[in-house]
Amino acid sequence: MSGTDTATTDIAGDTDTDTDTAADAGLGIDTHTVDSLRTWLVDCVAAHLERPADTVDTAVKLSDYGLDSLYVLAVAAELEDYLDISLDPTVMWDNPTIDALSEALIEELAVQDA
Repeated sequence: MSGTDTATTDIAGDTDTDTDTAADAGLGIDTHTVDSLRTWLVDCVAAHLERPADTVDTAVKLSDYGLDSLYVLAVAAELEDYLDISLDPTVMWDNPTIDALSEALIEELAVQDA
C-alpha cells in the first residue's frame, strides 16, 4: 500500500505535509484491525454485488450472495494488493463470511509480520 503526501496550509500560513498511512507517518507498518478489515471487505463485496454496503451482512456466507469462485479469486487478489501480502486463496474458502475472513486476515498479517 502506498501513501500519498498532501500539503496543507494552516491559518498561520505554515505548510504541513500529511500522509495517509501509518508507515508514512513514521509509525512503522500499517496497522489493520478486525473492524477496519471488515469495513474494507463490506465495501469490496458491496461493489462487486452493485448494492449499498449497508445491505451486506457480515455474518452471511459470501456464497449466499451468489458469489462464485471467480469472484473469490478477484477478492483475494484485491486483498493481496490492499494488504501488500501474499494470500493462499483457500483463506476465502476456509472463512466464508466477512466476519470470519476479517479474523483470519488479522492472524495472517501477524504471521507475515513476524
